[in-house]
Amino acid sequence: MRTLFVVRIGNLPYFLFILFLFGVTALSSYLCNRFGKKFAFRYISVILWANFGLHFLKQLLPHFLAQFPYGLADSAFPNLCAVLIILAPFIFHFGNDYLKDYFYYIGLLSGVLVYLVPTGAMRTDLAQGDYYFETFRFYFCHWPLVVGSLLMVSQGFHKLNWKRLWAIPLMFCAILAIIAIDQIFFGPVMKLPGYPYEWVGEHGVLNRMNVSSVYSNQSMQFGPQPGVDAILGWLYPALIPGLMTYYVGGEIYFTPVIWIMPFIYIGTAILGPLMTLPFERKAMRADILGLRQKMKMRAFHRREGR
Repeated sequence: MRTLFVVRIGNLPYFLFILFLFGVTALSSYLCNRFGKKFAFRYISVILWANFGLHFLKQLLPHFLAQFPYGLADSAFPNLCAVLIILAPFIFHFGNDYLKDYFYYIGLLSGVLVYLVPTGAMRTDLAQGDYYFETFRFYFCHWPLVVGSLLMVSQGFHKLNWKRLWAIPLMFCAILAIIAIDQIFFGPVMKLPGYPYEWVGEHGVLNRMNVSSVYSNQSMQFGPQPGVDAILGWLYPALIPGLMTYYVGGEIYFTPVIWIMPFIYIGTAILGPLMTLPFERKAMRADILGLRQKMKMRAFHRREGR
């Protein structure tokens, strides 16, 4: 029975939690469609504010009390999901179109990815008796990102526009910068072992290897996590030198935050229109037809000018 809630990719609990995500999303959508827009607004507000509160109140759970005061770092901005959990209710109530775009695209993607690759649940020490509480808390705090972002758009509280997709990578990197500052700040505050000397290494430059081993590089703001080097290492020398990477003492380093921006632009160009399409099919079709017409007109005028 002790292994029942030990999450491993592909085992029974892994798929049960994914099934839970589908179920709670379908149920939430049904309830909002059934009871109307006023109910939907209150429902989204409740799940986002409850998640906001849990982000800080989790410090009262046994798992975090056992780590006090070091566990306080988890209630700040340690990763992309944590930042969005804190910002989501404010974005929903007061955010402009660009911020709500960010909540939709990044909230939906990051929330789903957490269920597909639940690193936070798998990294918990199995020897701790409160492992089960932490596992359920981990999963609970991510489904509101999926449901809240999806309902915000499907219930008409925000209108997507694929012409604003250019801003998503910029906002994404701005959030990564906040995370990077948070991680560096909590080094001395939490008196982490080896700070700052092991962080910067022998050359005095922030080293992703040391940051990952000493504290955290969950969102890869300091470079790829060492665990992916075996798969992606061949690509590193081909990255844009001076912008994405640089060398010190013959060792490759990654420009914090900025190194990932080209990949985010590529991902946004591919996934952004696909995620917009279900809600803005007609508008996107009209934009594409309009663009084609403009291109035909320009080609016609060039021919006539000859």
